Amino acid sequence: MTDALEKRGLHARWKGVDYRLVHKGSGWVLQTDRATPGFDEAAFTKNAPARFERKVDPTEKLECFRISHSGSYRGIPVEISPSNQGRVMAVTKDPRARENGFDSFERDAWVKLIPANDRDLRITETRTPVPAPWLGADPGGRR
Repeated sequence: MTDALEKRGLHARWKGVDYRLVHKGSGWVLQTDRATPGFDEAAFTKNAPARFERKVDPTEKLECFRISHSGSYRGIPVEISPSNQGRVMAVTKDPRARENGFDSFERDAWVKLIPANDRDLRITETRTPVPAPWLGADPGGRR
């Protein structure tokens, strides 16, 4: 699973495929890094990879959910985020982190870049259903 760790945050399912869901301007768009039928290439951003976007119609009903990752590393509970070069970023407040190679991150927090295939790393992906933010009473929704 760590090879295809989804970016945390809002996502939506369209035609059986999950895409990042991003608030843009006065509306919402589905985003992907791959050229996909129904998606247009997004405006160029310096030093950023190509992005493709599909505008969400304000009346469109899509299955929306929030993705988060948690897990453990050598028995230490961690929150996980995708990183680069085949690694993930693990953050914890567990004081045992220091003796396991974590670096001080903020007050009472520790961080470590860990190879995604490290046998001591366990990752759980959580998908929490959320209402489509453009259909609710709060037009801006939680971003």
